[in-house]
Amino acid sequence: MILPTMTLTELAKEIQSDYKEVHARWTKFNPKFNKMRLKQTYYPWIWNTEIITKKNNKWFFSFYAQSKEDANVVIPHAYITFRYGGTTWAAYPLKGTNVLLIFSSHFFERYIERFLELNKDEKQYTSLDIIKLFYLRNNHIGCIKPELEDLARGFCEDGMILGEWISESAALIKTFLSRNELKVNQYTEYYDMFHNWIIQDMFLAHKGYSLSSMEEFDNLPDSYFSPKEWEKFLKLRGNEMWINIAIECSEFRIEHKEEYEKCSNMLQAIMDNRSLE
Repeated sequence: MILPTMTLTELAKEIQSDYKEVHARWTKFNPKFNKMRLKQTYYPWIWNTEIITKKNNKWFFSFYAQSKEDANVVIPHAYITFRYGGTTWAAYPLKGTNVLLIFSSHFFERYIERFLELNKDEKQYTSLDIIKLFYLRNNHIGCIKPELEDLARGFCEDGMILGEWISESAALIKTFLSRNELKVNQYTEYYDMFHNWIIQDMFLAHKGYSLSSMEEFDNLPDSYFSPKEWEKFLKLRGNEMWINIAIECSEFRIEHKEEYEKCSNMLQAIMDNRSLE
């Protein structure tokens, strides 16, 4: 059970331990969910459920798809909310890893201000409403640890997440930057990450399961890296948010062509050096 007296490290271990039960129960339920997915005829489709674990923690599962094709590439999110320091926080286990991201209440305050563009006086929704909205909108959430640093930085559809690592497998996410706040080097990373998400989703749509390794990624056919194929896939998917992000990314690259190419080449050099270590 999560207690307000826990340190962040203790809290992370408690949630990670509890998630083992959540993951096992979802794995058992997943075939039933996939049958629901196949039978669904009305879109957009929002689906939510809750799980109470043996440790008496409440976990949420959320799913949002705009079309039948979109539903084939959206994977339900599992996350937990809890009170900490007198405010509402959330935690999200990164899919396919043992990494836990803990989102502070300050993160969601910045999300309200910088993405939803609401001030405190305009806020008409509860903290739980905002958290649910964030996980419904952001199907891809990723985070990395720069070498020799404890900073946590990553991206989701709506922008950039920033914080610090509190252990090898847990990060505290403190704040948020919307896409229109990103500097050119940050948007270059977002641009490249967005295309990686498209490739991952194309693979999932074609194969019915997710990419599991960089080796598998590197061996994909050239068609997965074709902008024309990306455009065709996004149109078929019918998700307006993704189409709008793709247009925005294209406009960004045209507007910042030279700066983008410099940043992209630097990022590629860093990745190449890492692969040689």
